Amino acid sequence: MSKLIGDQLPDDLYQRLLGNDLEQSGEKVILLATVDDGGWPHLAMLSYFEVIAKDRRNLRLATYSGSGTTRNMRVNGKATISIIDERTVYYVKGCVEEITREMECAPQNSKLHFRVEQVLADAANEEFEPGAYVASGVTYKNPGRPQQLQIVKEVLRELLV
Repeated sequence: MSKLIGDQLPDDLYQRLLGNDLEQSGEKVILLATVDDGGWPHLAMLSYFEVIAKDRRNLRLATYSGSGTTRNMRVNGKATISIIDERTVYYVKGCVEEITREMECAPQNSKLHFRVEQVLADAANEEFEPGAYVASGVTYKNPGRPQQLQIVKEVLRELLV
């Protein structure tokens, strides 16, 4: 059951999104939800290499410029980010603006500003599911990631400018 915890990132989530621990978060997925022209929810998978906290109220995103996800954010300016990991579930709702259509270090990506509007935490209801918790988040494997680490660092650095 989710509950509103405020309009800024709590400490643990802020620390996760600072981009300081790329080794630890390298295989974890961040889900990004937008709404398409037909009113359908549209999900996209991002990584911690494409999302970074500028501060507790502002995030930066790198998404494929030509994707439906980016188009949806351009059109309606709203998105929800889901951070799901062991014993951790957050939904971050925000307003999104495109800063640039092509990033210098990764021209296939648009650079977007995400202003945090609401942060919700979710957990099993102890009354109905005592002791239940989220055991893990979504992960992915990318065998080429170690060689791409320099580009990842450049993307995160450019997102903060």
